Amino acid sequence: MLNKVIIHQQLFILFASLFLFLNIFISFEDTYLNYLIWIALFFVGTLGVSHGALDGKLIWKGINKNLQRFILFTLYLILVLFGWLLWINFPIIGLAILLIMSVFHFGNADLKLLNLSDINIKLSWGFTMTFLPMLFKKDVVESIFYNLIGMRIPEAFAAVIYCVLILSIIRIYWAAIQNILKSNININWHKNKNILFLSELTVLVILSYFTHPFVWFAIYFCGLHGVRSLIDSKFNWNIDLKWIFLFTSPVILFIGFTYGEYWNADIYSIIFPILGSLTIAHMSLPSLIKFMKR
Repeated sequence: MLNKVIIHQQLFILFASLFLFLNIFISFEDTYLNYLIWIALFFVGTLGVSHGALDGKLIWKGINKNLQRFILFTLYLILVLFGWLLWINFPIIGLAILLIMSVFHFGNADLKLLNLSDINIKLSWGFTMTFLPMLFKKDVVESIFYNLIGMRIPEAFAAVIYCVLILSIIRIYWAAIQNILKSNININWHKNKNILFLSELTVLVILSYFTHPFVWFAIYFCGLHGVRSLIDSKFNWNIDLKWIFLFTSPVILFIGFTYGEYWNADIYSIIFPILGSLTIAHMSLPSLIKFMKR
């Protein structure tokens, strides 16, 4: 498992570095920005959502009785519907829940296979991945939030987030450097998970400067978070592809039937409410499975 994680770290760093290199020749902020955003939307809606689509596999394997599976799946859908209704009627609360859950989810899921169990590191990583685009693109992020909830984020609150973000980045760097100094010096640097972890953070910070926040989110959410979650779930193309199809196709159909009625033309008002709805159910599933096993 660890070898797969190291290979993923290497490939992600390579891809992100290539993307940065292309930035020298292509002005992503001008001509190609709209294309990149729609490409990012495609990957978030497929690869990004697909790692959560394996919740069907967890339900099937986590519960033995078919009736309990049906009940659990029904509860899962109710939570998704609850999240969607919350976004439609109370977008501020919906956004707040999504951001808070993202901090905990990203911190736990991304670092699980790296054996980084310190709660402070997990929270620092989760907070950084949730708010890193604000580091250099604060105005753009605030405009996205405005499109989602219809109001401006108070400057004082944004300033607090910015300060915590800086401290979180420093905390991660400090912990990563300490782990590198403690690690086995006989391991080649390109196979040292701690050095690769530090490199991942560095390339993500650099990407946040050169790319649009949503493009950055797609690279992180799909390329790092999504793939690492698939590795953790021991993804198998022949077996698990059906779960991805069964769980993602309803999402795509739902967008198609409701587009224009509940969603604005703005792509952020499409993807983030859906991610928020699915995240509530996705993060609640382990607790639901434990409850059903009692």
